[in-house]
Amino acid sequence: MRKKLHFSTYYTCFWPVLFLYHYFRKSLEAVLFLDILLLVSSLVHMGCPSSVMCMRQRQLRNLELCSYYLTLDLRLSSMKKYVFGLGSAQVLATTAAVGVIAHCFAALPGPAAIVVGSGLALSSTAVVLQVLQERGESTSRHGRATFSVLLFQDLAVVVLLILIPLISPNSSKGGVGFQAIAEAMGMAAVKAVAAITAIIAGGRLLLRPIYKQIAENQNAEIFSANTLLVIFGTSLLTARAGLSMALGAFLAGLLLAETEFSLQVESDIAPYRGLLLGLFFMTVGMSIDPKLLLSNFPAISVILSLLIIGKTLLVTFVGRVFGVSAIAAIRVGLLLAPGGEFAFVAFGEAVNQGLLSPQLTSLLFLVVGISMALTPWLAAGGQFLASKFEQHDVRSLLPVESETDDLQDHIIILGFGRVGQIIAQLLSERLIPFVALDAGSDRVAAGRALDLPVYFGDSGSREVLHKIGAERACAAAITLDTPGANYRAVWALNKYFPNVKTFVRAHDVDHGVNLEKAGATAVVPETLEPSLQLAAAVLAQAKLPMSEIQETINEFRNRHLSELTEVCNYVIIQ
Repeated sequence: MRKKLHFSTYYTCFWPVLFLYHYFRKSLEAVLFLDILLLVSSLVHMGCPSSVMCMRQRQLRNLELCSYYLTLDLRLSSMKKYVFGLGSAQVLATTAAVGVIAHCFAALPGPAAIVVGSGLALSSTAVVLQVLQERGESTSRHGRATFSVLLFQDLAVVVLLILIPLISPNSSKGGVGFQAIAEAMGMAAVKAVAAITAIIAGGRLLLRPIYKQIAENQNAEIFSANTLLVIFGTSLLTARAGLSMALGAFLAGLLLAETEFSLQVESDIAPYRGLLLGLFFMTVGMSIDPKLLLSNFPAISVILSLLIIGKTLLVTFVGRVFGVSAIAAIRVGLLLAPGGEFAFVAFGEAVNQGLLSPQLTSLLFLVVGISMALTPWLAAGGQFLASKFEQHDVRSLLPVESETDDLQDHIIILGFGRVGQIIAQLLSERLIPFVALDAGSDRVAAGRALDLPVYFGDSGSREVLHKIGAERACAAAITLDTPGANYRAVWALNKYFPNVKTFVRAHDVDHGVNLEKAGATAVVPETLEPSLQLAAAVLAQAKLPMSEIQETINEFRNRHLSELTEVCNYVIIQ
């Protein structure tokens, strides 16, 4: 009866949270605040969760984490400076600082101090990515740096979860001394390499043929069921191997992301993202004891303040070392200052291995949970600082090579008017890196106020294009206002950076012909698509079937573009 009460109360509290999440979708702060309130109130009535409930929490948390790993665009090669440089420096510096404080002032043994430092060095991938996406800052300067650090943290947690059992008092290594820790780190590295090898082998040898066969049969139910099998199967296999189920969820997400079917898998899971996010926050809150919060409020407040302030300062300093601007580094620090979901997994495993006491772990759970709830407000504080202190004179708007040298296979947007801004918004929503260039200081300043990678400069200048990484870009969208500026930009890219595919907005047919002659990959007349959309609306009002409207519009578009291509080819031959 007691367990039934736990489940009924849990789901009764959840549905209002899910409703509020979708209703206040653009205000994540309100959702988190209401979510935490509901969590605390449910805990007061429920008491401590049963062991069965704890198991359900871990399963739900693993599924939610896997859904986020599927949507991560793992561009490790394009962001290696930030991922392996800034990311590793942040994790090591925070682990060392927190570990030393825990060892010297809290009298924790060395292995326990390492676990506490490593756990608090992690940040919440789920919360931070959601905040960046909601605020449209995923491809901003601080967004790229934050995303890179989160990627390294997700890789580092693999080592941490393997390390904990090896340095515990229950381990055959004894868990004490530098030699034991060094041996454990070496073993963790070996197991991490083995895990990555298994991901590549599994993705290429097993998943691709299986998913290909399912796709040929066009059975959506089997496709979704196979995805769930991979998620839970990998989690169970890692658990049987003596590792964490969360590690299995991590590996499953990366494994599925390696296949060409990742977009369909992501599409299948997408409807449940809101559901899983709500469940995730509830499972986090159900790990918190509100009575402990009230009885230890002063100590928790001090630890929480030290965590937020200390991590912010450390990340800001490390960011400056790696060439991140001062304001962007502060914003990265504020986003990464709170704890993360893997801290719950790491600390829970440390309790099972006898490294941490249950009392200390409960205290750390409170600190991490409350800090995660503060993430949206910290992000808002970073934007406030940027709006107050970042200067927007023309010199500050010029491209700086150190701010774009981490870009690889990115998109260049030349012209940040209405069309360029729409393209930038679409790229941001898909987490595709881009950099924009415009000759209007007002438009550049407006984009920089949102911390978007927009710079002032001449789109036809070889030096300026080099500073925004044109030699490493994969494509350029040219949407400049004047025909001459468009032509110069296409000519410069075709001459100095021929690897870049250029897609240009043409003002008319003659302009399109000139752009094709200059080397444009594709030309789109600026009046074509608005005219077709307007025509489609008129045809719909005339009671034509939607299928017929679509066929008519597509036929006209193809005919118009083919005529433009024929004219261009004729002129070039002549």
